[in-house]
Amino acid sequence: MTVHHELPTGADFAALAGPHHPAITIYASTSPVVNERERAEVSVKSAFDHAIDQVKQGGAPTSELDALRRERDGVLGDFVLWGGLSRSLAIFVAPGFTEVFVLPNRLDDAWHVGSHFTLGQLLRAPSQDQEAFALTLSSNEWALWHATPTARASHLETDPSHPANLDAATNREPNEHSPRGGQHGDRGEVGDERGKKLLDIYAKRIADATKHELAAIDPDGRVPLFVFAAEPLLSAFLDRSRNGRRTVGVAGSPDRLGASEIDAALREQLSRLNVAEAAEALDTLAEGTAGRVERDLAAIARLAADGAVETLWFDFTTSVNGTLDRETGAVEFASGNGTGDALADGTPAGDLLPQLAMLVIAKGGKVVTVRGDDLGEGWKEPAVAELRFALA
Repeated sequence: MTVHHELPTGADFAALAGPHHPAITIYASTSPVVNERERAEVSVKSAFDHAIDQVKQGGAPTSELDALRRERDGVLGDFVLWGGLSRSLAIFVAPGFTEVFVLPNRLDDAWHVGSHFTLGQLLRAPSQDQEAFALTLSSNEWALWHATPTARASHLETDPSHPANLDAATNREPNEHSPRGGQHGDRGEVGDERGKKLLDIYAKRIADATKHELAAIDPDGRVPLFVFAAEPLLSAFLDRSRNGRRTVGVAGSPDRLGASEIDAALREQLSRLNVAEAAEALDTLAEGTAGRVERDLAAIARLAADGAVETLWFDFTTSVNGTLDRETGAVEFASGNGTGDALADGTPAGDLLPQLAMLVIAKGGKVVTVRGDDLGEGWKEPAVAELRFALA
């Protein structure tokens, strides 16, 4: 058994692709909180029991069932695995084969049995943003946090010369090491003009400090920043932080948020941001790229094999089974218009959408996983491709 605490790579997907009959796929939401571990273990055990029972009902020999049970027991008995959970597990088991991925993003509980592993949800981790900065900001204090694809949010050390709170920011000039005078009561109420002016000064100072600190870590501004603060300080900060980095405000007092709460909130906000950006990209695609959009799976596959797909969006909650020739892009759908587990001649069929996504990635394209229900009526097909050039 191999346990991965890094995001899946192309080599990982290559190992998981292809027939693994009988293949059991399990996705389970988990938590790094110790007292929630038992729920996850029970969920995974139940999924294994249902999956193995389905394999048994399909007429599998005792030797295969025993092999699957050994793999199951190896997963459930791995104390190191269960002692280092994140927010999801992706488990892939076949006789003599087990791969487990500990993932930071929230996946939907699901299990599947077939001749191939179901890889749609696994592709979500590397295809969407899983890294973010957080700023927790109040008049009492402020702090920066960093959550990565493989680690929970942790506190960032910042330059001690930055003001520590509203009092420090409004009682000294930049680089001045002693207060200019004035007492705590000089601040006034937040709602009056004096209070508003002081909040503006504080917001500007912390916006400048945040920009300086994050530029040292992420100079290209690639990683989004989520700002946790109450109004009116939140709006005052956002008005002064227009610097090209994606910045999202999250209203509410952050003073009692610990590392685990910040990490959970960041993952939730990242998920929302990913959905919003996918929806915006698809709207733009529909409006301004005449001749560069393809929705037919067979056509997308041929174009992907030619390296003509720039970006593929696909619904990871939908399965269309069949076979894909990676050289030519030829697709053959499973019986029942892609709903069956085998071709008409009995050849085992796997989910085409992850296969197609991996082909696009191999040819230098980008893949974005979506949940069709999140995108409303504008999403009608299991996949949409933006092409590198317009079709003649």
